[in-house]
Amino acid sequence: MTSTAKSWLGLRRETLLALVAIAVLLVPLSVLSQPADSASPGGLLARQRAKHGLSQANLGEVDPTSETMRLATLGLKNVAVTLLWDRANHYKKVEDWTNLSAALEQMTKLQPNFYSVWDFQAHNLSYNISVEFDDYHDRYAWVMKGIEFLRQGIALNQREPRLLGRMGWFLGQKIGRADEKKQYRRLFKADDDFHERDRPGRTLPERDNWLVAREKYVAGQQLTDSGAPLKTTPLIFHSEPMMTAINYARALEEDGTFGETARDAWSLATDEMRRYSVREIPTSWDVPIRLGMREAELARTKKIADEIEALLPGAFEALRERKRAGLSADQRAALDVPAIDRTEAQQRAAAEAEAALAVTWPMVAREAPPELRDKARELARQYLEAAETAQIIERYREIVNFDYWRAACEVGTTETALQAREAAWRAEREFENARLLPAKKAYEESFAAWRKVLDASPVLRGDRLTADDIVDLVDRYRKVLEQLDEKFPQPFVLQDMLDMVNWRAASKGE
Repeated sequence: MTSTAKSWLGLRRETLLALVAIAVLLVPLSVLSQPADSASPGGLLARQRAKHGLSQANLGEVDPTSETMRLATLGLKNVAVTLLWDRANHYKKVEDWTNLSAALEQMTKLQPNFYSVWDFQAHNLSYNISVEFDDYHDRYAWVMKGIEFLRQGIALNQREPRLLGRMGWFLGQKIGRADEKKQYRRLFKADDDFHERDRPGRTLPERDNWLVAREKYVAGQQLTDSGAPLKTTPLIFHSEPMMTAINYARALEEDGTFGETARDAWSLATDEMRRYSVREIPTSWDVPIRLGMREAELARTKKIADEIEALLPGAFEALRERKRAGLSADQRAALDVPAIDRTEAQQRAAAEAEAALAVTWPMVAREAPPELRDKARELARQYLEAAETAQIIERYREIVNFDYWRAACEVGTTETALQAREAAWRAEREFENARLLPAKKAYEESFAAWRKVLDASPVLRGDRLTADDIVDLVDRYRKVLEQLDEKFPQPFVLQDMLDMVNWRAASKGE
């Protein structure tokens, strides 16, 4: 047999072995990857997808076009999406909105469960493309295209609460806070096509954009409560129904709607605030909190401290006195000097003294008599736990300005607050129409009512947001007085709020 024939036979043998190996491998591959159908649960991978809810049918509606495109990529779907994402970034930089929309549309077909694509494209439609048009009707149409795009994403990702949240944000903030908000809110109420499509998920008949936005946020909350993962900050996400209800109440008043309608709106905001305050919020300390429980935790620390004091009467002060006796003469002398009059050396000595004088209940418990030590240590542990929980809650409350918004909701339904805001609204309208005397009278009515509101609410009285709002009113009141050739009243009924803003500006060097 010639060498050529031997080589040919060897090649045929290797080819045959390769075919046999492929055939053998197809058997386990078929077992693993067999798709599910009505007659069979499918292979191992299909069963695992069904078990963990990872199949497209579990995630949302199945789009035949999307499935076809993914099959056509022959396993290179992720490569195609990466290239499309790169092109989308390029189109955004050069403001080629048509090609950007096309690229993002293709990405949603290839990766319908990629949250960022839906968010990116919706923002592109509602924010970037809409502003390219002069007529506010056209701008509104593009805003709604972005919102409808999110609706498609929600249908394909029914376990993704962030998309519901984004739809709530667009409906609320983009329609209700844009420069054209008056026109947008009016067009939204008259948008029969949107409301007809949105009807299956609605529980309220109202067509106000803020109320519809709130329903989207609430639907997202219900989804997370059912076990859907929330891949965003829970503290902010769960505050949105409350903030949207507050914005609804404020929008009504900006439109000149007061009386029982405004009171009901603030009642809704109060209910949402109460719901938010008792919702369990995960934290980075792995300790879930409820924002409304800070006061209860502080009360618990006082109760526990009283229990330890009763168990070890006078021990806390005795330990503090022993520490004071150990201070140096310079440290004691520095403490006797008022902080504002201390020299640099005295400031250092005072700081060292205050650190040395620090006494905690665990310190007291460690020095308890043997027969009481275990109980004292347990009480001290409970005290620290309550104090730390209260501190964590306080930090999270500061992030969302919880105390201010709770106080705003609490006073929102009061007759005095309603009078203050209605009088301010009348004053602004009178001023716009150059009716100066009625404007002056309405401003002064508003200021008198605000005085009562602030006297009843220390939180609002000490918050910069309240002061800023009042200063804006006062600035326009000054303009009215200037045109009437009248002096600014002294003393002014809200002088403390003006002083707060002036002090803050001075401290910043403004």
